[in-house]
Amino acid sequence: MGLMTERDAGKRADASIRVRHPRMRSVVGVALSIVAVIAMVASCAPAPPAMTPPRASTSREGYRVLAGLEQIYVIGAKEGDQIEVSAPSEPTRSGVADRLGSLAIRDLTQGRTYTVTNESSGSSVSTTVLVADQSPPRSFYEATTMREGMNYIPMRDGITVAATVRPPLGQSMADGPFPTVIEYSGYQIAAPDEPLWSKLGTLVGLEPDPLAPSGSTDVSSLLMRLAGFAVVSLQMRGSGCSGGEADLFDLPSRYDGYDAVETVAAQDWVANGKVGMVGISFSGFSQIATAATEPPHLAAIAPLSFVGSLYDLGHPGGIFNNGFSQSWLKERQENARPAPDPGALPYANYMVQTDKNCRDNQRLRLQTRDAIAMVKDQDLMDPIYTRRDFSQWMSQIKVPTFASLQFNDEETSPYAILSASSLLSANPNVWLNVSNGHHRDAVSPDTLTQLFEFLDIYVGRRVPQPKLLVNLLSDVVFGEGSAKPPWPEIAPPLEHLFDWPVEEAQRQFEAKPRVRVLLGLQKGANEGQFTGEQLQFEADEFPVAGSTERTWYLGADGALLDDAGGEATATYRPDPSARPAVTGVPGKSPSDPPTGIKWDAIPESNGVGFVTAPLGSDLLALGSGAANIRISSSAKDTDLGLTISEVRPDGQEKLVAIGVQRASMRHTDPSRSTSVKPAYTLDRHEYLDGSTVDVPVQILPIGHVFKKGSRLRLSIHAVGGDSERWAFDSVDPSGGSTVNTVHLGGARPSSLTLTTLDRSTAGFRGLDCPSMGMPCRTYEKNSNGG
Repeated sequence: MGLMTERDAGKRADASIRVRHPRMRSVVGVALSIVAVIAMVASCAPAPPAMTPPRASTSREGYRVLAGLEQIYVIGAKEGDQIEVSAPSEPTRSGVADRLGSLAIRDLTQGRTYTVTNESSGSSVSTTVLVADQSPPRSFYEATTMREGMNYIPMRDGITVAATVRPPLGQSMADGPFPTVIEYSGYQIAAPDEPLWSKLGTLVGLEPDPLAPSGSTDVSSLLMRLAGFAVVSLQMRGSGCSGGEADLFDLPSRYDGYDAVETVAAQDWVANGKVGMVGISFSGFSQIATAATEPPHLAAIAPLSFVGSLYDLGHPGGIFNNGFSQSWLKERQENARPAPDPGALPYANYMVQTDKNCRDNQRLRLQTRDAIAMVKDQDLMDPIYTRRDFSQWMSQIKVPTFASLQFNDEETSPYAILSASSLLSANPNVWLNVSNGHHRDAVSPDTLTQLFEFLDIYVGRRVPQPKLLVNLLSDVVFGEGSAKPPWPEIAPPLEHLFDWPVEEAQRQFEAKPRVRVLLGLQKGANEGQFTGEQLQFEADEFPVAGSTERTWYLGADGALLDDAGGEATATYRPDPSARPAVTGVPGKSPSDPPTGIKWDAIPESNGVGFVTAPLGSDLLALGSGAANIRISSSAKDTDLGLTISEVRPDGQEKLVAIGVQRASMRHTDPSRSTSVKPAYTLDRHEYLDGSTVDVPVQILPIGHVFKKGSRLRLSIHAVGGDSERWAFDSVDPSGGSTVNTVHLGGARPSSLTLTTLDRSTAGFRGLDCPSMGMPCRTYEKNSNGG
């Protein structure tokens, strides 16, 4: 069966599963039903079925060859069939069909026609690999009708992906058209049951519904619907009930986003003929990947807590992150297993029992590549990274964008704040919030107010509205004690309450400064009672205009000085085993200080420290920073771990930021580097071999006020031990047999440079110790005196 036949077969495919909740038609009806629903769920809701799904089908019927973007899929062959793919002037590619009868042949030439021969059966098919910028005609998208509940929508290569449609909470599809947003990720997003009922059930002690979306999708499956938007929860290929194989944002999944936007925008229940995209984390950076393909019916995007590049997260400083990155990749690999499988998404494990579309969509899963091996062992200039350059994609985005990033986010990396300049410089309609919060603090109440204004104006094409249901159910969505989002700042005057044009609301929104900085957050909306930021200001760019670069020099006796001073050295033994790899305490939540975090001091011989004199005034560090460490080593290669901390007058040392760098990956491009942002080329290893070299180390972006009377400290040591979730596959031996020598002062001094801003910090009393998951410890000097 050819490509066009497969497309035709998928155009009308959908499942009969519907969202299971009452058709409540008013805000009052929803509010009054909450108490009744809690009692109903507790008394009569059926328990989830036992998790005993059957083995996946291995049916071989329906032999198909699908041409995709730079790849060809064979589906429905027999296990062990020998497949060859050939074209004139290209080497022949070959492979063997897996136990599900499938094979993926990759790295093919766009627009080239290939002959696909099944050597075992003798069949031969010619097909042309798709070209990325040649999208299907509008009629392709208009041919698909989507309804409430789960749908299977066709992509340009014949693969179908699962997409669950939900109207605003308390309404039915007949009440449309609605302003509509898409959330797109590989988490449990397209699961068809009602997430609100699942949450209410857990409040009274029931197990979470395995057929409901996971909490990671609350931003769309709950929050946006409470705010009056219809939501399409789009399951990424290679996960859940979607077809295909997972590709970590290669061309197929990027252009799936394009195709989904165009298909959803063509539905008659979508207001204004355009859709937006929303989401945090996985569904934050999927928006970057999709928007860069420029779907014509994409109105706006709102990525929250997104990644700057896979390199920043997978190999910070050239060192494989075998903490969070490895565990995240492992989870993606397990989720890509063909359901039913213990690692597959729970809803798919159930649905393959009764849903033929979901069952058939598992057939390519064994072709998913080993994500950990793909990332861990590849050269850093490998296409794994260069084909997934999120910072480059940011410069290609043209639609209005609302973004939110945090300085302390370890799940998508604070490095993204450095990349966000690409968004701001390339597009005048970008608004960026940055805060000292953690991953989930992208949805703090103050941020939500501006997010809702943005979506109402650019997606809903309506004057911003109070979000009464968000306030009513904030405890259910965010947790008991969460604060309520403030009312819209943009509102019509009383005399124009009912006739104020959206154009005026848009004019006022676009007059706002494009960057908002929120510092001093104690806890975010997702982590309990929100106490508000201590310092807030706005700007039109980031780094903020008026920022300066301040440099300190590493000196003798552990001093951090304004002048370089004379030549000296300080030595230490980098031993990764001297401290726990991460600060998170097993079995405890890192967001619950002090029990969830334990930050051990560096043993005296395993690091060196450098501290300033007590500060005569508050010091606001805001933006990027870097250290230049002049070093020699007894080893061929070594990894540098740096921490920036605040030593307070009460003797407590508070962690502010980290930096890591493999010495052999130090090469930079001088034409693109600055004193606070080294431009690593990643194209070579330059080993130490006994020489003394300068190693530039990028410090994670900082948003912190060092209080008057405190001291700024820079520590140098083995990598690891300073992050909740990041750990590192270090080249240093765990026994500490390597000796590193830091060279100080003289003509080539070691130094630290931070971006600072001369701005009033009145009202900033300082953060508790610990706070926001950032740990504290009792200050102890290292062997060099700092």
